[in-house]
Parts: sequence; structure tokens; C-alpha cells
Amino acid sequence: MQPPRLLTLSIIYSSIRAKVIIGALGSPNGIKLMTRESKITSFSPLSPKVKQIASTLTILGHAGFWLQLVLGIVSLMLLLLSSPLLNSDSSLGGNKNLALFCATVGVLTLGMSIFFFFRRYISIGKSLQQANSPNRPNRKYTIRLIKLGLISNLVGMFISIIGAEAFAGLLYGKASQIPQGTAVYNTNQLIEPVEIMALIANVHTIFSHFAGILIGLILLDRLTK
Repeated sequence: MQPPRLLTLSIIYSSIRAKVIIGALGSPNGIKLMTRESKITSFSPLSPKVKQIASTLTILGHAGFWLQLVLGIVSLMLLLLSSPLLNSDSSLGGNKNLALFCATVGVLTLGMSIFFFFRRYISIGKSLQQANSPNRPNRKYTIRLIKLGLISNLVGMFISIIGAEAFAGLLYGKASQIPQGTAVYNTNQLIEPVEIMALIANVHTIFSHFAGILIGLILLDRLTK
């Protein structure tokens, strides 16, 4: 009967030893056993970098949206007020059609930038802040969208600059025809406020596109770091 007794004691000793080892592994200084539940709860779905990107997209998206919207409305109103009077003025020559066309295209491109890109930046920022949202966009899609917004603003800014140059050339040509040192009896030879208004509309459009490019570059820099 001696061997069974030794076997029983060895089993008891082994079980006690196993409990001691498991307790040591579960202690703060040991190796922590991670179950399925603890692994899920310890994982943070929103890293600090994602939170920062989401906050940047939301803040700069709102800033760009409202800045471009206000400047775009001002440019559109000035252009609508000045276009009928410029079309009826025959002293400006044929280049006024090019100037008005470029100014109109610049404003339309600005509207596309406002509603198709900056509103999307805001929605992406809000989606990133929702950890369980199924529509969270990835980094590649966001960068591609920002690049498309930059291209849109660059094209609109380039066309608006052409329009501003055309308006400036028309005003210079009109001012150069005013005789020096003599009284002017034909008021059509003078530069009128409506012509300056059209030039100011182009300047507002250019500045709005520039603001969009600046914000887009900042967002692109934050995403690519």
C-alpha cells in the first residue's frame, strides 16, 4: 500500500504547485493571462492620432466651408449686379465676354468646392469620431478626396486670375483713352463703379480659392505625417 500513498501525495503536491504557479502568473509582476473578453475591452477603437485627425477635419472643414461660402456669396452677388451693366456697355470691347465667362466659371468652381468637398471633410471628421460607425472612411480615401479638392480650387483660382487679368486689362484700356488735361463730356469714357465691382468679385473668388488650397494643404500634411 506504500506506492498508492506516495502517488496520492505527489498528486496533491503537484496540484498545490500548479495553483502557486498560476497565482504567480496572475500577479502584477507575473505574466497576465488575457481572455477573449479582456482582449476586446482593452482594445481602444479610436487612437489619439485618429481623434486628432477627426478633430482637425471637422474644425478646418467648418472653417473652410463658412469662409468660402461667405466669400462665394459676396462674389456671386457682385457678379450678378455688374454683369447686366457690363453687357450693355459697348465701350469695353469684346474682351468683356471672356472676363465675364472666367468670373462665372470661377464662382461655379468655388460652389463645387464648397458643397462637394468641404461638406465631405466635415462628414468624414464626424464619421471618424464614431467608433462603431460602419461608414468610417479609410486614410487612402480621405487623402484622395483632399487632393481632388485641391485640384478643384487650383483650377478655379487659375480661371479667376484670368478673369481678373481680363477685367484689369479692360479698365486699363478704358483709362488710357481718356484725354489728358481736357474736360470729359462723354461719361462712358470714365471708369464706372460697376466695372470695379466686377474686378472685386474676381478678387474675392481668388481669395476664397486660396483659402481652400491652404486648408487642403494643412489637412494633407496632418494626414500624411
